[in-house]
Amino acid sequence: MFPTNFKERREKLLNTLTDAIAIIPGATHVTKSHDTEYPFRQNSNFKYLTGFNEPDSILVLTSYPDKKSILFVREKDPFMEMWSGRRMGPDKALEILEVDETYTVEKFPEMIEKLLLGHEKLYMDLFDEPKTFAMVRDICKKLYHRKKTRASSPPKNFFHVNPLIEKMRLVKDQNEIQFMKTAMIATNKAHRAAMALAAPGRNEKEINALMQYLFTKDLSQGNAYDNIIASGDNANILHYIENNAELKDGDLLLIDAGSELNLYATDITRTFPVNGKFTTVQAEVYEIVLEAQKTAISHAWIGRTLKEVHEHTCRVLTQGLIDLKVLKGSVDENIETAAFRKYYPHGTGHWLGLDVHDQNPYQTDEYEETKFEDGVIFTVEPGLYFPKSDATLPEHLRGIGIRIEDNILITQNGHENLSAMIPKEIKEIEEACAKDYKEFLL
Repeated sequence: MFPTNFKERREKLLNTLTDAIAIIPGATHVTKSHDTEYPFRQNSNFKYLTGFNEPDSILVLTSYPDKKSILFVREKDPFMEMWSGRRMGPDKALEILEVDETYTVEKFPEMIEKLLLGHEKLYMDLFDEPKTFAMVRDICKKLYHRKKTRASSPPKNFFHVNPLIEKMRLVKDQNEIQFMKTAMIATNKAHRAAMALAAPGRNEKEINALMQYLFTKDLSQGNAYDNIIASGDNANILHYIENNAELKDGDLLLIDAGSELNLYATDITRTFPVNGKFTTVQAEVYEIVLEAQKTAISHAWIGRTLKEVHEHTCRVLTQGLIDLKVLKGSVDENIETAAFRKYYPHGTGHWLGLDVHDQNPYQTDEYEETKFEDGVIFTVEPGLYFPKSDATLPEHLRGIGIRIEDNILITQNGHENLSAMIPKEIKEIEEACAKDYKEFLL
């Protein structure tokens, strides 16, 4: 693995900024209650451009009079470092992070007033950074009323910077791909351990605890999102996170969980029987979902789109719903009326990277679907959901919820399933369920 070239990323973004200045704040600590905080999580766009993981930092990119990268960081403070951890400080940041200038973040209001001058356009996060945006806007307003020349004029036009950075993030470099492959090692181990541990009488929270332990045990750095450990009818709640129900004999267990490394996420779902053996009905529904997923993945290559993948998935699932006597009529009729959406209400996939739902563009500037390129990573996650409370369903289907999710990398030769090692064929799953979970603790 080679060092990530954050400087090159900043220069690439700068080259898209004509007569513009960009301000990209890092994240800050978020209060959990009173004087305690949630674990710090860096802003993904700031992380992508700097690699820096300290809170309360701000990156500024200028194009006038010179192209520069300027980073504002917390000052060195031995007393605060004793309480809250070490700080890099501006001098070390200048040496390590390959920016042109560094200052303490306390100097940002004073410095940004000078840096804004001479730029026609300002790029910022216009929606999710209200405090910083309001401060910069007010400074621009003050400067506007005393402008005399270009060199003393503030930006007249404000633009949302996130789409520019998120477009850059769509195609992953080799380091990003390797982070996700490494995180997948722990994700594989944790899903296999969960299959081995699950049994009637255990609790969802036991499975959750084991997976979280394995997500932090080796090279990965914890879960990429709140784990979904959904047994029985809980699987029909798409974002179920209570994870506190007893596992019952005859039920399925749907687990949507992935680890992360350097903030790069994995996102995997597997569904398996609590007692280790699928019933005939469970297997029938499972095979429909599995066929839909395999069909979707077979259409993952350069030039295709997530919309096309979704359309192929919906056709297979709709035919399956007809075969199960849940829907009537032809596939085309049910696609036209979207009748299948009652049992498959979500999309088939989303981009994956620094965010588990990476905000890369789904459409081009011309409103066309974004086409797959070499280095793009996304999920493929079809499912069928039959709530126990739905009296219109055949009784033997009620309470079944199944989703199968893999992470797909587009390559020059087609695609690579980054999670192919995690069991998903019925035979593989039943064999995994028969293992001893203790072997995964070594």
